[in-house]
Amino acid sequence: MGILRVLISGTFLVSILTTSFSDLARLPVTLLIPTGLMKLLPWGFYDRLFTPFGMTCLKSLLIVSLTMSTAGFLSSISTKTSALLIVFYQGLVRSFGHFNHDEIIAVYFLIVLAFSPCAERFSLDSWWHRARRKPDFAYGYPILLMQALLAWSYFSSAFIKLRVSGFSYLNADNLPALAIAQSLDNLHDTHFRLAFWLPGFRQYTPIVVALVLIWEIVFPAAIFWKRARWVILGFGVVFHLATLLLLNFLFLYQLAMYVVFIDWTRLLAWFRKRGIFRLSSRPSKPTAPVAGMDP
Repeated sequence: MGILRVLISGTFLVSILTTSFSDLARLPVTLLIPTGLMKLLPWGFYDRLFTPFGMTCLKSLLIVSLTMSTAGFLSSISTKTSALLIVFYQGLVRSFGHFNHDEIIAVYFLIVLAFSPCAERFSLDSWWHRARRKPDFAYGYPILLMQALLAWSYFSSAFIKLRVSGFSYLNADNLPALAIAQSLDNLHDTHFRLAFWLPGFRQYTPIVVALVLIWEIVFPAAIFWKRARWVILGFGVVFHLATLLLLNFLFLYQLAMYVVFIDWTRLLAWFRKRGIFRLSSRPSKPTAPVAGMDP
C-alpha cells in the first residue's frame, strides 16, 4: 500500500505543480455554477478565492498536503486533507460546466487511501515509529476495492453505450464522425489529424468498436485472472494511445491508475533478488502477502 500511496498522491502532485492556477484566477466568478456541496459555500467565499492571492493559497495548500502524503509524513492526516482538497479542487473546476471523468477514478483512489493503512512502508512515518502490522485483509481489501472501481469504470462504460445506443453503436460512421468532430475544435491539448483518414477505412471501424466493447466488458476479469491481466491492461494502453491520436484526448489519470494491478511485492522481491535496489523502511520479518493482492 505504501508504494501505491506514493504513486497515486504523486500523480496528483505533479499535476498540481504543472497547472497554472493564475489562469483559473482570471475567470470571472459569475461563470461559476456550483454543484453539489459547493452550493453550500457563500458567494463571498468564491469572490475571495478567484483572485491571484486566493488561487495561490489554494495551490500552496494542495502542494503541501500532497507532498506530505506522497512522502508519508503525518500520513493519517495528510492523506485525508489531500483527498478533501482534491475533491474541492475538482468540484471547483467542474463548476465551470465541463465534466471530465478522467480524474474521477484517481479521486476515488485518494479517498480509499485516506482510510487505509498505507504508511507502514515507503514513508517518513515508518522511519520514526514502527507500527504494528495489521491483518493481511487490511492491506488486501483496499487494493481489491480500487481494482474493482477501475474495472467498473470500463464495464459500466460499455453497458451505458449498449443501453443508450444498442447495436447501432457499431455503425460504421459513428467512430469517424466522432473522431473528426473532436479534431475540428481547438479545445484539446493535442491536434492530431489522423481522424480524417478514418472514412477511408470505415468498413473496418465496426470491428474495432466491437473489440473495444468486448474489452470493456471483460475488464473485470483482470482482477481475478492474472494470466489475462496483462493482455487486458496492454489493450488498455493501446486503446488510450489510440484515443489520443484519433480523438485528441488522453485519459492519463486512468492509465496511471493501472498501478493498482501490479504485484508490487513480487516485483520488489525480483529486484532485491538481483541486487538492483533495496527499498525498505526498516528491516522487518517477512510476511506472506494476500493471494493476488499487494501489501
